[in-house]
Amino acid sequence: MLRDPTLLAVARPTHNMMLAKSIPSAGGIAEARVVYEDQAYAVTVTPLDFMGWEVTTVIPEGEFLGEIEKTTNRLTVGLAALMLCAMALSTWFAHHLIAVPLAKVVAELRNVERFELEKVKHHPSRLRELDALSNVIANMAIGLSAFRKYLPPDVVGNLVAQGMKAQPGGTIRPLTILFADIAGFTGVSERMRDGTVALLGRYLDLMSREVHSHGGTIDKFIGDAVMAFWGAPAANASHALDACRAALACQETLVRFNIRDDRGEPLSVRIGVNSGNVLVGNIGSDARLNYTAIGDAVNVASRIEGANRLYGTDIIIGEATRCEAGEAILVRELDRIAVHGRTEGTAIYELLGLAQDGSSPLGWVALYEEGLKAYRTRNFTKAINLFQMVLTIRESDLPSRLMIGRCQALDVAPPPDDWTGTTVLGTK
Repeated sequence: MLRDPTLLAVARPTHNMMLAKSIPSAGGIAEARVVYEDQAYAVTVTPLDFMGWEVTTVIPEGEFLGEIEKTTNRLTVGLAALMLCAMALSTWFAHHLIAVPLAKVVAELRNVERFELEKVKHHPSRLRELDALSNVIANMAIGLSAFRKYLPPDVVGNLVAQGMKAQPGGTIRPLTILFADIAGFTGVSERMRDGTVALLGRYLDLMSREVHSHGGTIDKFIGDAVMAFWGAPAANASHALDACRAALACQETLVRFNIRDDRGEPLSVRIGVNSGNVLVGNIGSDARLNYTAIGDAVNVASRIEGANRLYGTDIIIGEATRCEAGEAILVRELDRIAVHGRTEGTAIYELLGLAQDGSSPLGWVALYEEGLKAYRTRNFTKAINLFQMVLTIRESDLPSRLMIGRCQALDVAPPPDDWTGTTVLGTK
């Protein structure tokens, strides 16, 4: 019985066609490929040595090519899977060996851009080039950190972040300026000689920390003197109050850390604070610049720092600073002075503390200021009595003793009619 009638249907016409067209054969055998009903067949006609018979063989190609196709398909799928695995593995290696380390390097560069150099660190990498790049950035941050000790960090940070060029120029802005100086430092340095460096370094370090923690910018160190200001490079609406807070904090810190000179005496520091519109910016030449503030308010701040020597006080602030800081600070008006080089007088105040601290020295302060009013109205006898009342409360109050001496002298030799009660400071 014929198992597949289709084979006979393919064999007959194909055999006849091959004989009719005399298809070339090898060794008398003729071969052809036939497609029947979308199925391919291999047809072979083989002659026999018996009565001229011929045997036609029909084999579906699927019978002998099926396994090859299956193998080919399996191989194709396998190669595709292998390629996907290779791509995934390459992506993983690229991410972990290149992308992740590179992202860390970029992050460190961002820290450099923001001038946050203390955050920069070296990230080891298996790729030699990335490891070298990260190491170079870390070393660069170390080098820049050294320069940061010579330059105001806020200034450099703004220049880097904003892409600004360091070139001469400035603007008039409202600032509060602070000057601080060690009392009797000349004698201390002569006695301590090389040991002065350690003492001065400790003192300047503590002062700098308080200035920075209260939002100030260190302008410069002039020997043992410190110049700082508030309100630049970043604008600060509370620059006067922040400067007063810093001044008080500096005095408290020196006491807390028990900074003493070679004789064991506590280091005495005089501070002057003043506010006003000044020129602030990059002052200098194309070859050398200094980010600083210059102007009359700066000069007055320096002069009233020196006035502490006359009044025996620790912190004196100017009239503009007192007005700017308002009721947030506790002060007493000391006097009205005309600093060296100026004829116009300005009120000066001793900074006593912050109103928020709860201390209330208003009793003796009120007596002193009442005595100051009597002094200015030429009622020297009343002024003397009021200043002596202050001394009963504060025996060591040097401003009261100073004012009593003045009143006694003026009571003996009355001042001229144009006298205003303004004290002219004869020295810088």
